[in-house]
Amino acid sequence: MDQATRKDGSDVWAAAGDLRIFERLLDPYLILDSDGAVVSANAAWRTLFAFPEGAAPDGLLAEQRRNCEHLIVNIAASLRAGQRRSSPVFRLDGGRSTDETTGSTAPAARHWQIFAQRVPATQDLPSHVVLRFEDVTARTLAGEGERREKAQMRSNARLRKILVQETQKQLADHLGHFEEALAFAGVGAWELDLMAGTVKCSERCRRDLGQVHADELMHASFLGDTTEQFAAHWRLLQSGQPFEFERLVERQTGRRWVLVRGMARFDDDVTVRSVVGFTLDITGRKEREIEAHAVAGEERSGRERSEALAATMDRFIAAVSHELRSPLNAIVSWAELLQLVADPNHVAKAGDAIRRNGRQLSRMVDDLLDSGAVVTGKLSANLKPIDIGPLVAIVVEDMRKLAEHKGLQLDIAELGSCVVLADENRLGQVVSNLLTNAIKFTDAGSVTVSMKVLDDHVSIQVRDTGRGIEPEALPRIFDRFEQIAPRTSGRVGGLGLGLWLARQIVDLHGGMLDGASDGAGLGSTFTVRLPLMQPGGE
Repeated sequence: MDQATRKDGSDVWAAAGDLRIFERLLDPYLILDSDGAVVSANAAWRTLFAFPEGAAPDGLLAEQRRNCEHLIVNIAASLRAGQRRSSPVFRLDGGRSTDETTGSTAPAARHWQIFAQRVPATQDLPSHVVLRFEDVTARTLAGEGERREKAQMRSNARLRKILVQETQKQLADHLGHFEEALAFAGVGAWELDLMAGTVKCSERCRRDLGQVHADELMHASFLGDTTEQFAAHWRLLQSGQPFEFERLVERQTGRRWVLVRGMARFDDDVTVRSVVGFTLDITGRKEREIEAHAVAGEERSGRERSEALAATMDRFIAAVSHELRSPLNAIVSWAELLQLVADPNHVAKAGDAIRRNGRQLSRMVDDLLDSGAVVTGKLSANLKPIDIGPLVAIVVEDMRKLAEHKGLQLDIAELGSCVVLADENRLGQVVSNLLTNAIKFTDAGSVTVSMKVLDDHVSIQVRDTGRGIEPEALPRIFDRFEQIAPRTSGRVGGLGLGLWLARQIVDLHGGMLDGASDGAGLGSTFTVRLPLMQPGGE
């Protein structure tokens, strides 16, 4: 293996140079003939294992190479035609490594595994053995490191166990000194002997737990106030870990918070023999924690309210800027058209558009003013006896042109005479807002208004065949700046104040306003309930 040559003595490297693919393989390859002599070796093999002519390894490297040669010979001799085999991992240093201290170089430590196959003879080629050398240095060193690490972990575990045993022995020897130190520090000491079923408790511990007589200590659970807590603490004790919990104690002098902490003491067979611990009055600290939690909760609520207000304001600004721009642009455009065109038809159409958009602007301004009055608590109503039937009829007629403009049928199904205490303008505003919403969100079909007198109240109902309301949106339909259109229908013009203002006004009259819908595309129904005017009322 020091100098790979053919059996006839010719240079194997010159012959191998014609096998370009074989020569360029990254893994070291060696080819032997049926007698075990080297036929060819690729460049990777020569770089790693071949020595210059006249040079020979010595010492450890020479021994490694002899072992490798024996391994190759044994593998080649044991292979039958078509059979494959892999060798055990062996060491054969290669390449060079530099000592940082001395600057000298030496072969780098490498580990290999050989994968061999005997190729049967063919018409053109005799039988030969192909050996591939795979570098398994990283895997081998990683396995050795893992074994060393496990051994170190076992050693550390044994050391920890010894330290725990010594600590427990010292704790038993100095328990008296420990109790004296705790008493001086205002801490109560206790010990629960599980084998004897007894409790030892210092006077301070007894006072902390609110116990008057020593025999009552057996009724105080030192391992937890609940079954779940007891089980969790017992698991900690068995694993050698301490536990602690806080207990609220009712005393004649008031309520006190006490911290109870304990740890287990073990027998030689690693069973829990007793539990020792201490009690500490933490009332002052606990009260400060409760106060801090309360303050933090108030601050969190304040931030949430502030963020909600900011989000509401953003929606408000976006809605107002959009909704005011549309009618203003329409008014300006028609006004400019009037200056350019003298056609009476255009004049009438322009006047109608200007009036319609002007009324829309007026309603939005009124809604904004009323919204501000509601928020500041200044919204008022001048309650007087009014006949609600004619009022509803007037509002319906005012809205009829808007419905006809969209091609909708506006009907009054049932309308009678009924006297209630109400502000005529405010109540008309409620009916107008409900009808405006119904017409706005109905693309085809009809809007129907009805009124019924039931026992002690009157019910006004506005029903449409429009886009409807999705179930998850129903709880939000009376929120400010909230539109009730389904998500699939897109945004519809408006500030989102109509239903919110209507409910505020109805509440001001002592009534109720509810909305209902069977879902998207199935229309909506809004119902106003107002108390009837009692005989003798003003």
